Amino acid sequence: MAFYEQISKFTYRLTVCQGYDSKGKKLRKRKTIKLDETLTAKQAEKELNRQMVMFENEVLNGVYLDGEKITFEAFTQRWLEDYAEKHLTLTTLQSYKIMLKRILPAIGHIKLGKLQPHHLIQFYNNLDEAGVRLDGRFTPTKALIKYLEPLTISHIIKTTGISSKTCRRLKTGMATNYSTAQKLCNCYKLDFNRMFKGNSEKKLNRKTIKNHHIVIHSILSTAVDWNILMNNPAERAKPQKATKPKAKYYNDEQVADMLDCLKSEPLMYMTMIYLAIDIGLREGELTGLKWEDINFDTCEVNINKQRHYIAGYGNIEGKPKTEAGIRTVTASKTVISLLKEYKKQQNENRLKFGTAWQNGKYVFLHEDRKPISTQLPYKWFTKFLNRHNLPKITFHQLRHTNASLLISSGEDIVTVSGRLGHADKNVTLNTYSHIIKSKEAQVANKMDEFYARLQVCNVKS
Repeated sequence: MAFYEQISKFTYRLTVCQGYDSKGKKLRKRKTIKLDETLTAKQAEKELNRQMVMFENEVLNGVYLDGEKITFEAFTQRWLEDYAEKHLTLTTLQSYKIMLKRILPAIGHIKLGKLQPHHLIQFYNNLDEAGVRLDGRFTPTKALIKYLEPLTISHIIKTTGISSKTCRRLKTGMATNYSTAQKLCNCYKLDFNRMFKGNSEKKLNRKTIKNHHIVIHSILSTAVDWNILMNNPAERAKPQKATKPKAKYYNDEQVADMLDCLKSEPLMYMTMIYLAIDIGLREGELTGLKWEDINFDTCEVNINKQRHYIAGYGNIEGKPKTEAGIRTVTASKTVISLLKEYKKQQNENRLKFGTAWQNGKYVFLHEDRKPISTQLPYKWFTKFLNRHNLPKITFHQLRHTNASLLISSGEDIVTVSGRLGHADKNVTLNTYSHIIKSKEAQVANKMDEFYARLQVCNVKS
């Protein structure tokens, strides 16, 4: 049996009765809904009846989730299984799960219907403190050492799967990483914050804190879509605004010095760096590039995939960061020439390695044709800069260098945005605003030159 009560002009409480329990108490499920204020009286009645039938079916089929009783952690698990794992890319899903390792211990115990903006604001403020990073070391407290004292090494290994060496370190109070500390606490149902003390003084940056907010907002938005919550508390709880750092890059002179140093390096790495500077590829796009994506006749490079390293899965191939990331760009003849030379070298290696040669299609491979790691460009480039005492930038900042070279040469922002694969030209404008501003000063100088030429013409006349 289902019925409703009107609470206010557009708000109703739906009730479904499910009989009686063993003590004769009536079993009820309730949900509050708010109708669209623009509906006519007839439309409102029709929508109310539809919502009531739908609610009754959910209750009778056992799929209704009560926001007043289900915790944020329990709903998150449901959200992961029913939504995230089916709609999110593997890369995004894994990054969300990493952030949930901080989110759930803080607010997972709160009932969904009781979660308020102040809970979230307090959590964001805690993230802004030192010692919350998961890449630091975590030292056992006296409470954990006392707990582990009566347990044998073999028992801990069997229960947790942690190595014997790590078990001995933990029992003597020596630090471990977050993953091991979390595994131990989960197996024995221990309070992580009471059993371990983080010794990392590094703080999370504001962008990372904002990403935690995005995860929470996404989960709660789904709760609203599923009619478990009437509104999303994350809408009214915003973390401190992140200050976007200026994109770091090489100027013309520094690029010239770097390219000069590249002459003594292996051809594969030389080609890799030239490609990154020439068309602004991300690391994942570079390592995901295949020979079939390169048209040597037209000098065009088709960027339609990227590779990522995901813990537990290895190097995974997927789509570019955004739809705009799927693009075709024209490379310089210099880079195309390097690619031809590098492909010739690969063919020579094929004869050299014989049956050990792997049947890989990626452009950048080890000598035996095994695909390179997605982390190799960054690691090699860092060591290369150190060897040659060049100014420190990251591999990704070669992409910024490409943008700065194009903007400085007078290329319009729409073209630059398209080559970089940005979904919106405003992303390009915001990222490289300081480069564009410096170019504005050059325009002013050109106007001075123009006025000077006018004066010369006037004097002559």
